[in-house]
Amino acid sequence: MKKTMLTILFALLTTSLFAQIPVTFQVDMGVAVHNLVFDPAADVVVIRGNFQTDAGDPGGDWQGQFFLMSDGDGDTIYTFTANFPTDSAGKAYEYKFVLNTDGWEGSPNRPFTLTAPSMTLPVHYFNNDSIYAAVVLVTNTIEFTADLSTVLGVGAGGAFDPAQDSMLVMGLNWDGLGTLISPEADRKLVQDPFTPNIFTTSLTFEGDIVDSTKWKFKAFPDSRFSNTGWETGEDRWHQYLPDGTTTTLPAIVPRIYPLFDALLNDVSVTFNVDMNNAVNRYNNTPIDPATLEFVGMRGGADFLGSWDAGNWTVSDTTTGNMKVLQNMGNNLWSRTVVVAAGTNGGVYEYKFAAVYPFADTVNGGSSPLDNEGGFGKNHSFILKDGPAVVLNNLFGVFVTAVRQVDDLVPSQFSLQQNYPNPFNPATTIRYKVAEMGLVTMKIYNTLGQEVGVMVNQVQNPGEYQVSFEPYGLSSGVYFYTLTSGSFNSTKKMILMK
Repeated sequence: MKKTMLTILFALLTTSLFAQIPVTFQVDMGVAVHNLVFDPAADVVVIRGNFQTDAGDPGGDWQGQFFLMSDGDGDTIYTFTANFPTDSAGKAYEYKFVLNTDGWEGSPNRPFTLTAPSMTLPVHYFNNDSIYAAVVLVTNTIEFTADLSTVLGVGAGGAFDPAQDSMLVMGLNWDGLGTLISPEADRKLVQDPFTPNIFTTSLTFEGDIVDSTKWKFKAFPDSRFSNTGWETGEDRWHQYLPDGTTTTLPAIVPRIYPLFDALLNDVSVTFNVDMNNAVNRYNNTPIDPATLEFVGMRGGADFLGSWDAGNWTVSDTTTGNMKVLQNMGNNLWSRTVVVAAGTNGGVYEYKFAAVYPFADTVNGGSSPLDNEGGFGKNHSFILKDGPAVVLNNLFGVFVTAVRQVDDLVPSQFSLQQNYPNPFNPATTIRYKVAEMGLVTMKIYNTLGQEVGVMVNQVQNPGEYQVSFEPYGLSSGVYFYTLTSGSFNSTKKMILMK
């Protein structure tokens, strides 16, 4: 009798300790397949949300591919069953479906409250798109020309060296937005025998006439270039044109930089960011600087707070994947790092994070602190041996604020007079860059006080223009100064309100 009671008690205890609540997630990918957004043979769909840790994902919430969905019967409805501990019953969760690694749904997060003993959530269309669009496939061809004069023989090991390096056109088939028809080998650009700095190729691809597709240049091998060979900045886009169209692009100077020699000495780099007029890029809501708990920084190296890992959450500060800046007063934040000798020189990118009450709930908790700029919108600088580096930044102001108007390599630097002048409410400034390097343009008042930073980025040779809209400045005389390397030029402009 005693043995029987012990057996029953053990069984009850075991059931209590190990009982779980299974939850089945479902998504109908039929429309996504029809509309060429999802290819079942090449793409995957996963579930991410704030439930992942509770359901056993060791990587944490809102990340990864731990919850990979499957379609066993081929009906385009993908499912996955996650097991929750019973003590999570009653908790409210949110989730989204994600294509591959970063194809997030644009629709709002999907909520559910965990209920025992099990749950089967409703079938949702991916991105709530239930419309089977009429697909009109067209074939387009692009003729690419890359001008590599700025990187030939520049950098460690003589990069770019055509004898060992390659320049590729990547994309045109990303995210289901196109299908490459040309052989993969044609992605490699071929050097012009008569103009050694010019490389060309031609690619044919197919897609929906109402859509567009994206691409970028990439240098290979990865280990010889900054950013593992990828172009910095945002993707380049092609809007599909009528069937059979061939587009010949003008010569483009790729935003690709060779690695420089390793530092011979430690280099001090100070990162400053002005949080006045900061805006959260997720919801376009102004950020009150008085509410900031701290400002963080992440970038393309450990000394920047590496973005190779982490989820753009406060917990990234405990792993070293986010560095914390110091409040210097007047809504200015700063951090100085000493980059050790032996670190590879070259172009490095970085971005800031604004941490304030409830910032971690924006974007449904998915990478909530990546709130300065979207993918590819980053600040950048050149790391090399020399004096201490001071980088002044405006939160949310990136390379996209400056437009390159000519890819031709100027013979010398120049700064033009703004037009119109006097002006109200905006004026345009043009300038020419003769050599790749860090370019800054700062605005000063008549007391010599810095009142704005219009440009602070690494730029390739070419002609650029930037628009200046002086929010918060009073009427009067101002000066703008362009600096790059040993070049320095200043001009006067007049704001009349």
